[in-house]
Formats: sequence, C-alpha cells, structure tokens
Amino acid sequence: MSINNKFKLSVMTGIFVFHCFLLVCAMPVQIIEGGIPLIDPQQFIDEGIRLGNHEMLRQAWKHYEESLGLSGASPVACLEMGKIYYHLSLLGRSTEEDFDTAEFYARQAVSDNPQSADAHRALGLILAGRGAYLDALEELTLALHLNPYNQMLIYDIAALHVTLHQPKKTIELLEGQNHKSSWAYVVLALAWIQQDQKGKALLNLMKARKLGHSGYWIDLIMERLSQDLNLPLD
Repeated sequence: MSINNKFKLSVMTGIFVFHCFLLVCAMPVQIIEGGIPLIDPQQFIDEGIRLGNHEMLRQAWKHYEESLGLSGASPVACLEMGKIYYHLSLLGRSTEEDFDTAEFYARQAVSDNPQSADAHRALGLILAGRGAYLDALEELTLALHLNPYNQMLIYDIAALHVTLHQPKKTIELLEGQNHKSSWAYVVLALAWIQQDQKGKALLNLMKARKLGHSGYWIDLIMERLSQDLNLPLD
C-alpha cells in the first residue's frame, strides 16, 4: 500500500503522533532520609513524552499545578505545564479542566511577563494541544522573536507548519542543517512525506534513529517507506 494512503491521514491529524510509543520503563528515583522517594518532575515529563506514558505526565502535572497554585504563574513553570498539557492531549488524556487550568496560568504569565519567550511558548503549546493551530503559531512566532536563539521554538513552528499542510515552510526551516536533536529530523521526514518524497523522508528518519529516536510509530513508518522504496533498512 502506498505511504500516502497509509499515513497521510495520520500526518493531517497532527505531527506528533509518533510520541505514542508502546514501551515501558522504570523511573529513576532517589531516596532521601526516612525512605521518602524524591523524583524530579522534569524526569516525569521527559520520560512521559518519550514513552507516551500519560501516568508519568499526570504526576508531573500535579507537581506543577500545586507549584503554580502556591507561587503564581511563573513563565518557566507555565512552560512545563504547557508541554504536559500538549502531550496529554496527543494521548487523548487531557480534559476540559486541564485546558482551563493550563490556559489560565499561561495567559496570566503572558500578562505579567509580556516579553517572556517562555510564557508565549507555553501558551502556544497549550493552544496547539487544543487544536487552535493558527493561534498557536502566532504565539510561537512571537516567542521566537523574543528569543531567536531557541532552537526548540524553531522545531515547534516547523511542526505546526506540517500540521497546517505547509510542508515547504517546514523544509525551509530545517533542511540542510546538522541538527543535534532527533526531533528535527522526524519533523522534516513528515514534511517530506507530505511532499511525496519518500526517499528523503526515510533518510531523515534514519538520521533520527541514529540520534536515539525510536518507537512504534517511527518504526512502522520506516518499515512502510522501505517497502515502498524496495530498500532494506539495515
């Protein structure tokens, strides 16, 4: 079956479906005096995103929800909550209450810190998770203007262009660069799929895998591409 027929719908519904990995792992923990486990919420976020594990993301959510409730809407905390909400939404595990909470704090952070790239990025990710892609793009573009050296913002914007069926813009942002993040190569691969350039898509996915990116959806897409191109993956 052609890659277009198999995967175009998945690409249309969102760039980040590949995060839904069907893997399991144990979280690294530290034990402090008294036998109380001490877990870095950032580890929950990173592993929850990498593994598509909503329980890890929910644990991190609880931490930042409590933190924001106590200390107010700091841009950094709002950004972490924005990341969590976005990926919970991809996993189909976000709620209306989650959106209301995340949006409330992000908009408060933007109001209190209008020059904060983190605050605008937080709001952009939350709006993207909600499906308001054009509004999300506006916020992320503003965040990049405020912090033009943040490479992750470029990747966020490039991914949204794929979601908006604007692969040429994604390619303009990412092609021809030596990216240190596997994320960029996955985004670029999906843009090439939309352009029906299967060879270039496969090449970028292979680069992503060399940088450590793996998972069910990536492996499945690579397998289908290799079949269509009649090329072995090894």
